Amino acid sequence: MRKIRILHCADIHFDTPFKELTKEVANNSREELLEVFKKIIDLAIEENVQVVFIAGDVFDNFTVSKSTLIFIISQLNRIKDKYVFISPGNHDPFYEKSFYNIISWPDHVHIFKGKMSKKEISELDLVVYGAGFLKKYERETLIKIKAVDCSKINMMILHGDIAYKDSKNDYNPININDISSSNIDYIALGHIHKFSGILKEGNSFYAYSGCPQGRGFDETGKKGVIIGEVYKGGVELRFIPINKRDYVAKEIDISDCNTYEDIREKLITIFDEEDRLNNLYKIILTGNIKGHLNLNTKVLMEKVKTDYYFIKLLNNTSVDIDLEEISNDYSVRGQFVKLMLEKLKEADDGEKEIINKALNIGLQCLSEEEVKINDN
Repeated sequence: MRKIRILHCADIHFDTPFKELTKEVANNSREELLEVFKKIIDLAIEENVQVVFIAGDVFDNFTVSKSTLIFIISQLNRIKDKYVFISPGNHDPFYEKSFYNIISWPDHVHIFKGKMSKKEISELDLVVYGAGFLKKYERETLIKIKAVDCSKINMMILHGDIAYKDSKNDYNPININDISSSNIDYIALGHIHKFSGILKEGNSFYAYSGCPQGRGFDETGKKGVIIGEVYKGGVELRFIPINKRDYVAKEIDISDCNTYEDIREKLITIFDEEDRLNNLYKIILTGNIKGHLNLNTKVLMEKVKTDYYFIKLLNNTSVDIDLEEISNDYSVRGQFVKLMLEKLKEADDGEKEIINKALNIGLQCLSEEEVKINDN
C-alpha cells in the first residue's frame, strides 16, 4: 500500500509583538518562535517525512525583521529533499508586496495563492490542492475543486474556518459538505489555534494542527504539529506537542488568606516550581477577602514576580466588610459607601444588582490607590 509521510503545521505568526507581556518576555517569546520552527524542521528530518504543510499565518503581520526572514529560508533549505506547501492566511495574505512575493523562496517550496489550484508530484503519485488568501478577508469559499483522480493520493492545504450548514464567516468559509464530497484523502487546515483531532467527513480526513506555540492566554495548553502517514482510504496521524512554554489561565480562591504572605504562599504552592519558572500564568483571584487586607495587585505582583517566569494578576474578589461601619467614616471611601447604601434602600430589585456591582467595583478602585483630600 502506498503511504506518504507528512508533517502538518500552521499559524506560527513569526514576529508577533506580544503586547500583553513585559518587554523582556516579549523579546524572548519572539526568539522562541524561531526555536519552535527549528524544532519543526528537526522533526521533519527525524521522522523522514516527504511532504511538509504550513497552513497559513506564517507571519503575524506586515512587519517582519530581515533576520527572521533569513532564518526561515535557512531552515527550509535544510529540507530540500522534501516538498513544502504553504497556504497564505488572513494575517499574511499573498499580494504584490507580501513576503511571499518579495523574497526568493527555495525551489522545493510551493506557495498557493488565490483560487484553488493543484501541484502534481509524479514520483509520489500525489496531487496536492491548495488556495491562499489574497486579502485579509475571504468571504467566499476557496475550496472549489473539480473531480479528482481517485487513483492517486490527493491532499489539500487550506487556511480557513469551518462553516456548518448555512453559516458564514470572513475567513474562507469551508463547508462540511464540500469536504465530504471532495474525495480528498487528507486536508491540512490552518486558522484555528487548537488541535482539532483527526476528523472525517465522507471519505475525507481533515484536521487543524493548531499553532505550534501559544501566544496569549486565549491559547492555553499543549501546542504542536501533526505527523504521520496518508494513504488511500485512511490515515495514521498523531499530534506531537512541541511548544516551549505553556500559557496557563487559572482562578484561585483566596477567601482563606488574611495577609499578602498568605496569598503568596498559596500562589507558589499550587503550581510546581519547574512549571512556574517556565510557563506564563494569568491568575484570576476570586473569593471574599477580609476588609483589612485592602488588596492591591501591584503590591502583590512585587511580592510574587520572582516566583514566576511571567505572571499576570487579575483581582475578581469581593470584599467581606461591614459596610455600615465604613459608611460612618468621613473618608472618600466611607462617603462613597454611605451614598451607595442610600441608593440601595431606594432601588428596586433590578437596580440593586447594578448598584451592588458598582459598589464592589468602587471599593476595589478605592483600595487600589489611596485617595487624599486637599484641605486647602
